[in-house]
Amino acid sequence: MVLIPMSEPSEYALWRSLDYRPTLATLPVDNLAPYLRRGETALEIGCSRGQTTMWLGSRGLDVLGIDINGDAISQARRSAKISNVKTHFIEGDFLDQPDLGKFDLVVMIRVLTCFAEFTNWCALLSRSFDCVAGAGLIYIHDFVASPENDAYRERYNEGTRRGWRTGNFAVPGKEGDIQFIAHHHSTEEIDEIMKPYEKVFLNFHDSLSLNGNSCRMFEFLGKARASPDRL
Repeated sequence: MVLIPMSEPSEYALWRSLDYRPTLATLPVDNLAPYLRRGETALEIGCSRGQTTMWLGSRGLDVLGIDINGDAISQARRSAKISNVKTHFIEGDFLDQPDLGKFDLVVMIRVLTCFAEFTNWCALLSRSFDCVAGAGLIYIHDFVASPENDAYRERYNEGTRRGWRTGNFAVPGKEGDIQFIAHHHSTEEIDEIMKPYEKVFLNFHDSLSLNGNSCRMFEFLGKARASPDRL
């Protein structure tokens, strides 16, 4: 188990070795189905064990999944081979990759929450935007800050007392230690995430966290705004 100092948020690089096994192994992405076209290209950032990447591949998309965790990528490759779904996987840090090209669809599910440090969070949004082709789509499914939730209120407050970014909180490991620092998104941050895109849909729903706590999530599909520098 990796121990994280309580003085500052963890860097996302810790996810290289974290064995992420959330209560909900996958999140539903059925709302994406009407917008998928066979033969189009897709990129899933933070694909973990590849379930959504393979779901996209099974619908005829040419899909690339990338994740910083080597064990997760190895399992994704094994699963894709067994299921005979054509997909490609890269083990690596998305922010430190050479140009991956442009994609008709970029997907990030429970990824922004892992970028507790604000500079890296912004870099992730910027880099993901650069990967969207022309008037392509981006799909983001992530956590909403819920200060009214008893399971999180004091944890948010503890993060604030330690000088962390608003919405950051410690996630405990099985032994009661700190596994990593997560981030839940305010309404203002969700607006910032959506700003470069034309909204196709924005949904909010109840869900379960890593450790089974009730939480809120948002599901956003956006279309990149057409501009001369993107043609």
